Amino acid sequence: MSGRIFITGDKHRTFVPLFWLAEKETLHPSDIMIIAGDAGYVWDKDYVYDMESLQQVFPGTIAFVDGNHENHALLNEFPVETWNGGNVHRVGERVLHLMRGEIYDIYEKKFFVFGGARSVDKDRRTEGVSWWKEEEPTAEEIEHGQKVLYQFADQIEYIITHEPPLFVRSSIRRQKSLDDDYQFPLILNEWYQSMEHQPKFQKWYFGHMHVDQEITEKLLGVYHKFVEI
Repeated sequence: MSGRIFITGDKHRTFVPLFWLAEKETLHPSDIMIIAGDAGYVWDKDYVYDMESLQQVFPGTIAFVDGNHENHALLNEFPVETWNGGNVHRVGERVLHLMRGEIYDIYEKKFFVFGGARSVDKDRRTEGVSWWKEEEPTAEEIEHGQKVLYQFADQIEYIITHEPPLFVRSSIRRQKSLDDDYQFPLILNEWYQSMEHQPKFQKWYFGHMHVDQEITEKLLGVYHKFVEI
């Protein structure tokens, strides 16, 4: 069985764009929607109501990369299982958290995903209530992701991240500099350069910047739009 794959960006717990998609498209149980971070639906113990609503609006599978605005502590409480060849947290019957540095084979397409980012507004948030330190990838997670990425570089067709490579910041007129202790976007620069000319590599989609914008032919920001691949 095969279906369509939609890629979209930060939803921050809203359902309105999903209703727009449902009005525009005839959706099927075989369809898969991937959110490039900051889904926000697993935010507190009432997440079960969001799961019910999501699954009513979208008849297929909703899979999200974690962003910085997620309840990471709650996500990490879910047991790990395997889905399409990679590890996930199943947070609803048809809602999955795609874990950092994993590869998934979805409808004969190979995806590499890596969530996480730094919140620029964390000083105005409360730890354990609206901000969690696990938002930033650890050195061990980055090492794992890089090992997997390089091992399967000649097979990967799509990459989904929340944080974009560093050079994207200047492309969309955002500050390019980083704090000395946060070098992850610079590492993503290296990952993009290593993948850009791989023969099977098609597209890299990222969220976080709240733009629907093509940065290069193979690097695209997603936010409101639902891109079908």
